[in-house]
Amino acid sequence: MNGTIFWQNINALIKKQNTTQEWLCQKCGLNLGTFKNKSSNKTVFDAISAYKIAQALNTTVEYLITGQDSNPYKIELDELKTNLRNLLDYNLAPDSPVPR
Repeated sequence: MNGTIFWQNINALIKKQNTTQEWLCQKCGLNLGTFKNKSSNKTVFDAISAYKIAQALNTTVEYLITGQDSNPYKIELDELKTNLRNLLDYNLAPDSPVPR
């Protein structure tokens, strides 16, 4: 298993979600020192800890390990959410035309 990919994915999600390693450790009940040590050595956590990390970051262990999700609908759902947010933002803007 490639620990580099595992940690790249965790760090990317931490950044994307505008959170910190400290928050993640608190949420998962992990020791921050152990977390940082594993991160710097590119060592993967045990299955239970990896699951807790994935849950806290709203993803799957599969994504943390591979960078891919096996759920083919996830991308479509994410796109749908984005489009819906954009539509709502547009329709709620003060100068937007009345939808028909």
